Amino acid sequence: MRSRTSPWGNPMPYDPDSTPPPRPDRASANRPAKKKTPPPVSWPRALTHGLTSAFILVLVLTLFMSLLGEVPFALLFFAGLVLPPALTAHHYARHPLPPPRPRSTPTAPEVLDYARAIQSLDYQPGPGSTEDDLADYQLALDIYDRSLTADSEDLDHVLADGWSALTRLRTPNAEWNHGEGDAVLRLPRPEPGTVAVLALTSPALGLVRVRTRGGRGPWSRLYEAGGPVCAHLPLPAREDDSVQLELRVEGAWRLAVLGAHVIRRLTGKAPRLSGHGGDVLALETPKAARLSFHHTGHGPYQLRRLTPTLRPAEVLAEGMGQARLTLPPTTGHLQIQTRGDWTLDAGESPLRPDTR
Repeated sequence: MRSRTSPWGNPMPYDPDSTPPPRPDRASANRPAKKKTPPPVSWPRALTHGLTSAFILVLVLTLFMSLLGEVPFALLFFAGLVLPPALTAHHYARHPLPPPRPRSTPTAPEVLDYARAIQSLDYQPGPGSTEDDLADYQLALDIYDRSLTADSEDLDHVLADGWSALTRLRTPNAEWNHGEGDAVLRLPRPEPGTVAVLALTSPALGLVRVRTRGGRGPWSRLYEAGGPVCAHLPLPAREDDSVQLELRVEGAWRLAVLGAHVIRRLTGKAPRLSGHGGDVLALETPKAARLSFHHTGHGPYQLRRLTPTLRPAEVLAEGMGQARLTLPPTTGHLQIQTRGDWTLDAGESPLRPDTR
């Protein structure tokens, strides 16, 4: 069985059907703490409080008896009889505690997918790691800890930073540019005249727009969807030695222009690929092979064929939410646009179309 070693030296078995163990140095922090209930009120303590209240009441009534009339005096006396016991009962009452999270509560699928992504990560911290890589790795682990106790409606927001960190860790030796808000950039191409890939991550929840152009030509839309963003986007081949980008995003972002070597390949020997967020793939399967696509995200998805120069061609499939479908035999390049998790399989037993 494949195993991986954590930065603390302990083995982390790769088991896709289970949740990874918490970090060894934080095992005690992840263990649910026993909540203490207020101690019961003892009789001596209650009598002491009652005698003190009675003494103060008699002292106040003695001082103001001559200044008050009969009716105000009676009301004040009645309040003195009622308020001290009521305040005592409220002060020493046992306040209800929030119900603890049951141990049998199943972990959310989004957290399980994120845990598997951490376990399958090739990056391992070491002496050659940069400060940015170490910070991303630590962030990815911290996000996992937070996701275990996050509310279901907050999971997408909590995991956004973690997926961005994992995307950066899967792209070693990349020169990442980072900023916040709208920006116009000109970044060098890895090699003029060849295709490239734009790696973009952003935890922003609003609408994210990215446009690109070559030379002084018109701007063309490269990406436009709601955040968060964690995607590889195709940059068509151009003779220019740089890439012009225009970003419209309300929040922090990081991006890098990468060479074609980051494009993963679906082949007969490696007929299954999976990922999170948008990606660009090269399909090198037999022409008769049908592709099985499984989408586990809750948002929209689209599969589009790309030309050899990575220009957009026809849309092969699109939809919303979880889906299982079979694509016709396809070769060349494929772009997957989604914010969720997906699996592409070119095995011998394709899934029958069944969108849900």
